Amino acid sequence: MGADRKPLTRAEVEALYAERGTLAGADLVRADLRDIHLIEADLSGADLTRADLTDAHLFGANLQGADLFKANLEGANLNGADLRQCNLLATVFRNTKLSNVVLDPGFMVVNEQAAIDALRRGDRETAHDKYLEARDVYRSLKLALDKQISSKDVGMLFVREMSVNRKLMPRYSLQRLLSKFLHVSLGYGEQIGRIIGSIFVMMIASALVFGVEGVRYGDQVLRFGSEAGLWATFGNLLYFSVVVFTTVGFGDITPFGPLGKITVIIEGIGGTIYIAILVIAIYKRSMTR
Repeated sequence: MGADRKPLTRAEVEALYAERGTLAGADLVRADLRDIHLIEADLSGADLTRADLTDAHLFGANLQGADLFKANLEGANLNGADLRQCNLLATVFRNTKLSNVVLDPGFMVVNEQAAIDALRRGDRETAHDKYLEARDVYRSLKLALDKQISSKDVGMLFVREMSVNRKLMPRYSLQRLLSKFLHVSLGYGEQIGRIIGSIFVMMIASALVFGVEGVRYGDQVLRFGSEAGLWATFGNLLYFSVVVFTTVGFGDITPFGPLGKITVIIEGIGGTIYIAILVIAIYKRSMTR
């Protein structure tokens, strides 16, 4: 929009929509669209930078690829709207209705994708700036969507926020490595599949460690290479590992070497933590926040 051009009014935009039947690609910078009715309207690619959409009725609107930089959507109804590939940086979402909105696959916003593209070009400065933008967008969306959509979706936005936050940390720093571990093993406490997968990995890995040094089972010593056979030995070791992980503590199998005792301590503490995180994740998934 030229510097000498006045922002469009609601009446002008409504007339334009009535004439064209679409607002795709429309220049609506700073437009006054308060309380406008654009239900299921096509606004794909529209430039809505700093537009005032207070209390606007945009149910089911196609906003794919629209620029909503600093747009005011306070009190607007965007239920069912398509927000894929939108620029949502500094967008005001106060009391905005956002149930069933369509977001990008994996909930990745355009700012994070721009950061990834910049990294591929070797432009770390631009990537850093775009990651900062993405973090702000994820926080804004997470707060706006809270209590409006499923906890799974809000949780995924939290995962994306934490992932971006990790990428802003110094490379190879202990803090970044720890954050990566929490992402891979726990999905930052939001991804049940990763938590369950990590539980099985820990139990199987511990069973294998127990089999190296051996554990005492009555008058026998269970270790790999014993006369009991591989699968029978592994079965008993896995049973012992599950007992340790769940802290049941039957006592029929016990470690006797330093490696086994250290593994019991680590697995017992880890099991307590993982089970608590899994219960919390399941509870959050079953609730609508």
